[in-house]
Amino acid sequence: MMSEPVRILVIGPSFPFPPTWGHATRVYHLARQLARRHDVTLLTYSTQSDEAQVEALRDEFAVEVVPREPLSRSAKRRLQLASLLSAVPFETQAAHSPALQAAIDRVCATWRPDVIQLESTLLWSFEFPQEIPIVLDEHNVDYEVYARMRETERSPVRRAFYRLEERRVRRYEQAAWREAAASVLTSAREERIVSACVPGALTAVVSNAVDTDYFHPTGREAEPHTIAFNGTLEYRPNVDAAEFLVEEIMPIVRASVPDARAIIVGRGREEVLTRLRREGVEATGEVADIRPFLEHAEVVVAPVRAGGGTRFKVVEGLALARPMVSTTIGCEGIDVRDGEHLLVADGAEAFAAAVLRLFDDRPFATALGRSGREFVEREYSWERAGERLAAIHEQVATTSRPRLAQARA
Repeated sequence: MMSEPVRILVIGPSFPFPPTWGHATRVYHLARQLARRHDVTLLTYSTQSDEAQVEALRDEFAVEVVPREPLSRSAKRRLQLASLLSAVPFETQAAHSPALQAAIDRVCATWRPDVIQLESTLLWSFEFPQEIPIVLDEHNVDYEVYARMRETERSPVRRAFYRLEERRVRRYEQAAWREAAASVLTSAREERIVSACVPGALTAVVSNAVDTDYFHPTGREAEPHTIAFNGTLEYRPNVDAAEFLVEEIMPIVRASVPDARAIIVGRGREEVLTRLRREGVEATGEVADIRPFLEHAEVVVAPVRAGGGTRFKVVEGLALARPMVSTTIGCEGIDVRDGEHLLVADGAEAFAAAVLRLFDDRPFATALGRSGREFVEREYSWERAGERLAAIHEQVATTSRPRLAQARA
């Protein structure tokens, strides 16, 4: 560690506590790890419902919030239509506000951070002091997410929008990689994408990880022939995965095992939950604790066909020592081995066959779950991720501090 702590301003698009979904989990745990080593302030939007949690988070590091309520569905649709005439991606426009810009200006002028960490290119449209280097934390390669959503989308209107957004995000994201002092990626595969676009760019791999003390097996007996999938159903790739599970995979499974059940855990609009529910399928909506639902299942699944980054649902399921089946995309970027840590299957028939194999071979399923737990304990702790992120901040700060000293004089 550097002899003098680095002052790091982390800027996020949404309040990350409690960390009950993927983006929030990464922001919270990495900020917490950085704060153990350096001086961290988190600046982010918050809603009225977050107010009770702001003070709780301030027990761990400094927090500055800009009040902002989520867009209504009608307001979101209007902004999407208006965004069609702009070169700036829709999600980037939705994340921008004069209030957050004013807060950035104030914190940079008074606290004077050594480094700013942006939680994805959603925030690249804001202005920052030229002398302060930007570390870009890429939760996904976002244009790849839109490309994959377009490939699996059935609605022609959504497909057309995803194609447009993919093009805009690609230009925007690649420009950010060129201008950032460093880019942080969740996997070596995504690091190679950035390096191919910007040869010589400073990059680091900081994988999504898991709190292995929180996600630990309790020895609870699973219910036979029960499958669990967890994911926020406000995120289109998770909705697609849930639909793939209930519409294509479960009919094949239930043809062989008529009492097989799927439990889909995660918040979503009631119309989405209702559409998923059917005989043999339960959609719970938001729950306070996903662990009992995952441990209740004989098999945990990640039938993901779109999205990017690395999936928390996979490392969390492995941490609970549950036998898992994932698509190739679902476990992408995680150094798992098929047949050793989980089973990998693509297509409805292959995926269903893998689930049925785990139903039928309990000794193999138990050994697979145990191996998965040992794997994440060894490779995917937040402590290891924090060390890697702190190292890139120290490297960036070391080269930028002479400029910062001149700016502060």
